[in-house]
Order: sequence, then C-alpha cells, then structure tokens
Amino acid sequence: MVTGRPGPVVLDVPFDIFKEAAAEETPRPEEWNANISCRCGADPDGVSKVVDMLLAAERPVILVGQGVKYGGAATDLLKLAERLRLPVAWSASGTGAIDAHHPLALGLVARNGPYQANHAARTADVLLALGVRFDDRTSSSWLPGYSFTIPPTKLIHVDIDPDEIARNYPVALGLMADVRTFLQQVLAELDCRVGVSDAAASRAKWLATIDGYRREWKAFIAPGFAGDASPIHPQRAAHEIDKVLPEDAILVSDIGVHHNWLIQFCHPQRPDSLIGSMGFGPMGFGVAGVLGAQFAAPERPCVSVCGDGAFLMHASVLGTAVEYDLPVIWVVWNNFAYASIRGLQRGYLDGRELATDFRHPHTGAPYNPDFAAMARSAGIEGVNVDRPADLSDALRTALASRRPYLINANIGADTNPGGAGVWELPGLGQSQPAFGGRYRP
Repeated sequence: MVTGRPGPVVLDVPFDIFKEAAAEETPRPEEWNANISCRCGADPDGVSKVVDMLLAAERPVILVGQGVKYGGAATDLLKLAERLRLPVAWSASGTGAIDAHHPLALGLVARNGPYQANHAARTADVLLALGVRFDDRTSSSWLPGYSFTIPPTKLIHVDIDPDEIARNYPVALGLMADVRTFLQQVLAELDCRVGVSDAAASRAKWLATIDGYRREWKAFIAPGFAGDASPIHPQRAAHEIDKVLPEDAILVSDIGVHHNWLIQFCHPQRPDSLIGSMGFGPMGFGVAGVLGAQFAAPERPCVSVCGDGAFLMHASVLGTAVEYDLPVIWVVWNNFAYASIRGLQRGYLDGRELATDFRHPHTGAPYNPDFAAMARSAGIEGVNVDRPADLSDALRTALASRRPYLINANIGADTNPGGAGVWELPGLGQSQPAFGGRYRP
C-alpha cells in the first residue's frame, strides 16, 4: 500500500486464476495512479486550535511514530520542535524520526523507555501525537501513570488513518491528515501568530526539569556500560555496536530480547537508520532483511543484529550474500536461548522451560553451532567474540572490509532491559518499573 497509510498488503489469489488468460493486457499502474496525491491536510480550524494549545501549554511533549518516518516529515518535525522548543519522544517504530543526540530528543516511550521520556510524557499537559498508534508496549499496557496519563493530559492525535485516532485514548483534538502536510500547516499558522518567541522562551523551566530527569536516568544506567565480563552484558553490547556505527549506517534489528536492548541503547541519527518489524514481530526478519537494505542502499553500511535462534531460521542468506556480492554484516546476538520465549515460560510455568534453552545433551553446557565457522564455510569472514571491546573492534573491521561478514557474539541471556514503564501480561500481572514509579496527578 503506497497511498493512505503505507504498509504491506497480502493478495490471496486462487492458483487457478493465475493460469487463466485475460482478454486485456495488464494496464501500466503508473498511468493510473502516478498523479494521485494522498497528502491531505488537516481541517484549518483544527490547525488553529492545535497552535492555540501548543502556545498555551506549560509542559508540552511531541510523540512521534512510524507515520512521521513513512510520511517524510522528519525535517518539518525538527522545524516545529526547534521553533517552539518542544521536547520530542518516540515509539519504537518512530525511532530515528529525530536525531537521538538532539537536545530536544527525549528517547523511547515504552515499558522499557528511559525515565526522561516516560516521565515527561506522563506529566505533560499537552501531548501532540504524530503518526503513532499507542500500542501496548508504547503505552505500558495502557495503565495510567507509567507512559501516559490521558486524561488529564490533553491529547492531540494526528494520523492519516482515522481508525487510529481515539482508538486507545480519548482525544482533546483528533485530526485526520498526512503528518508532513499537517506540520507544514502548523508552521504556516505560526508565521501568522504573535507571541511565538515568548512561548518558546517559556519552555526553559520545563526543559530544565527534563534535563534533571535525564541526569537521574544516566546515573541509573551508568553501571551497565562498565562491565567487561564474559558473556558480554547486553547493555554493553548494544552500546559497543552503537558507538561504532557510522551516521549513514542502516541497522536492521531482528525480533527477540536483543531488540529491546537496541531500541533503548542505540541512538540513530536518521529516519532510515533503524529498520525493524515492530508490530508483526516475525523472528528471522532481520537475518534476510539486511540483504534488502543493502540492495536498496548499496553505498551505505548495512548491519543486521539478530538472535541465534533467528539466524538458524535463515542461515541460507550466507550463500545469497556471496552470490550477489553484498557487503552485509550479521552480528549474531548469541545468548544460547530463545530468551524472550524462555522468559515467558519461566513466568507461566513456575520457573520451568521447554526447548528454549540451548544446551549440550551430554555436558549441559550452553550449546549452539559455531556460527563463525558456518560463515567461513560459505566463503564469508566469521569471528567469535566474548569481550565487549572485541565486539566493537570486530565491527570496525567488518565495516572497513566492505565484504560479507559475520560476528558471533557471546552475550548474556538472563538480563532484560529495565525502564520507567511497565507491562501487564494475562495471568502474570503487572511488572514494576526499574526506575521511578507511577505518576499520580
């Protein structure tokens, strides 16, 4: 689907129809739809109300989702944020819509989101949500006071898909619009207003408060960056990967426990820097998806971070990369487990697990095939690492080689990323935030 809300489409066509001859030639699609514009704007009165609410807000926050990235709205988002000095948080799918190093960037709002993002979002008086669907992970299972507190927070929800507006939270104002067109409308409306600079200056106290949240969070997570133990601590692994990737790299995240670490501790600088299948959650996506990224962007470094279980699903990609001379890099996050599923099993089965922990049948030691040797058998350079510094060094070498490369990293499996949000699972109850608590207005 390339119009309206973009996304994949499944066409279920019976096999016999493919064999039938058609009386007409297939029309050229571009002759029918090349000139269709789907960038509808918002109701002008609604745009005026949005500006009124943003100018009057004392604790405003922008929350961005994938709609900002798909809509090509990142440039206009930054213009609005900087003009009104509005802090920007994001959902998992919105990661990269604003440079994560920007002073107005808050981080991920989620069950494992950092304190400054979650606490700013849940204490905001006005929340401008752009192209975001408020899924259970972003919203801390919709439990008030952890990710959001709507109401009393006044929600302005803008989305190209009207079915998403007010689906999970009541809105103070809902507008169906293309996000980029909407942002351009808001910027034009601000050009006509007086007092804009005063409103921007009034954010100083709010932004200083958020900086305090950020310092508290940095102090909390600091120990996770220091450990040099083997297996590698997952937080340190994500950090070592992030610090080596160049600005134009494409990081393709697979699905698994590593994904939660990456979206919390990697800091993409571009809207197309982090690719993942956040909603559907297909394990194995990143193993082969990195090939597609490299085909689409042949001059950019493309790195897949994938779990050991996921890699075994599509190990044939090694041959494909050689055949098409694709200089992709796989970092196999080898924790000797289907760790996400194992965690659920332990919760639901009183600590027991079934077929999710990979162990040698005779010794009981953690077991997996030698993924580096598998790569070398296909003609690809493969290395094993079990120390943090070795991980970053190996990734630097892989990036410099511009050839297919596999890094088999031995990473701890028994630690999950904590955050300022929570998650509730049927039968297991509600988790507790790793930092901070529930906000009660």
